[in-house]
Amino acid sequence: MADGVPGAGSALPAQSVSSLPLAALNVRVRRRLSLFLNVRAPVAADWTVLAEAMDFEYLEIQQLEKYADPTSRLLDDWQRRPGASVGRLLELLAKLGRDDVLMELGPSIEEDCQKYILKQQQEASEKPLQVDSIDSSIPRINDMAGITIRDDPLGAVGWWWLSLTNTCKARSVTSRLSLHSASLQVPIRSD
Repeated sequence: MADGVPGAGSALPAQSVSSLPLAALNVRVRRRLSLFLNVRAPVAADWTVLAEAMDFEYLEIQQLEKYADPTSRLLDDWQRRPGASVGRLLELLAKLGRDDVLMELGPSIEEDCQKYILKQQQEASEKPLQVDSIDSSIPRINDMAGITIRDDPLGAVGWWWLSLTNTCKARSVTSRLSLHSASLQVPIRSD
């Protein structure tokens, strides 16, 4: 990762990884992080120093000390705050001089981030096409009230349906991720 994780050549763009929520980190990584930070050591920053860097107040830190795994609870509480992200966590660990944590957990963090991004992309591609996301320039069936089959051999409903399906097909070809950017407009026949 380019975000301060040494030795990890990332295929992911640094910006996308830095903005990922902490939910991208799985339980295994969080437990290993706890093993590093739950231990109070005079030579290395522990979870309390990290909590201060995350802008937790003294009384909040005192409350976290009551838990068997304060690091895990700290991450859970912090992820609900604005600005909490994987990238920010890595920044803070680097700032606190915890290069040991970054070296040890860097590859696992990068793997979790890649899995999270792929999962988000997969969910986005599997999302069904929503009717409300269809281009507003397509005439609605209500706009064609009063047109009879005699006026139009294919029928207004038929032309409306054709334009709708062509638009949907064009959008699914271009990509579901850019659903709002692509549109194919089929003119409505008015003989």
